[in-house]
Amino acid sequence: MEKKINSFLLVLFSSILLLFSCSKNPITTHLTNSDTTTSADSTTTTIDVKQLKYLCIYYGWPSLVNGSNGDLTKATQSFEQFDLIVLGDGIWKADNADNANTTTIIGNLNLVGKTVYGYVDLGVSTQNLSYENMKLAVDGWKSMGAKGIFWDDAGYDYSTTRARQDTMINYCHAKGLSVIMNAWTPADVLGGDNVLLDSTDTYLLESYLVSSNKYSSLTAWQSKASACAAYQSSLGVKMACLSSSDATITSTYNTTDMFTQAWIGAAIYNFDYFQLTDNNYSASNNIVYYFPNISDNYGSTWTSSTVADSANVNFYRSTETSTLHVRGDGSSWGYGQILQP
Repeated sequence: MEKKINSFLLVLFSSILLLFSCSKNPITTHLTNSDTTTSADSTTTTIDVKQLKYLCIYYGWPSLVNGSNGDLTKATQSFEQFDLIVLGDGIWKADNADNANTTTIIGNLNLVGKTVYGYVDLGVSTQNLSYENMKLAVDGWKSMGAKGIFWDDAGYDYSTTRARQDTMINYCHAKGLSVIMNAWTPADVLGGDNVLLDSTDTYLLESYLVSSNKYSSLTAWQSKASACAAYQSSLGVKMACLSSSDATITSTYNTTDMFTQAWIGAAIYNFDYFQLTDNNYSASNNIVYYFPNISDNYGSTWTSSTVADSANVNFYRSTETSTLHVRGDGSSWGYGQILQP
């Protein structure tokens, strides 16, 4: 009897040890309770770290940017700090007062390997341009030297149908132009089986983490950014992140917690482009600031394929040398961090 009891206790003790040991292993699914949510990968990944490129969405007059006052060399120098430049509505028209100047600026930027896109509204509930007028706009931008079209109001919330999207995407591709699609809901342009976008095209995540100088919900951010990361993986479409201050912005905004949160939030998902600018996108002041990347040296390989989180206030992902953190409560505080052991 004593031997049986001892044997039973030994088995029970061994089972408890095994259970405790298993609880230390990586969790491969999202586990949620009232305090924390944690995710991690159980398999080794080899995803290369991409350094963020510089986005410039600019709705002012190109020849007046940053005090250029018609000096096209100076204007070119302001824009050539960026990799991808989007210029505003209507400049493609031959009778636009800045059309000729902008054509020269675009030519200058093409010579130094920069990429310029032109704005066209795709929405039905907004400008409701006819197909003929949208094609005229595309042709106008192409004749100026633009390499792509920025389609604004491209989502279903502006009554823009998939057929309308497809018609204009096909038209652009046939002209040798790529596109940027701006739709609030990623699935509106990236979901389904009939997606025409490819690796030459880009999706814009507008109001990324910081919008009009206000923090955004981190859980909503993670959900949308994760969906975009999945589309990026499956379709090859590039991702551009656009954050904003209020109507004014200073040259030192990149030293703020809001900037660090938004920038790290773009880097942590391995997205392609980032910009933080005023919420009028320079339309009211013709000023756009170039803010250098916070870091270009936080590793070369991601150690996981997902962004993990703790208590919905700390989102993190590691490389072989660093851990990137997006921290905040989504309303009153937040910042980004790169930590190294």
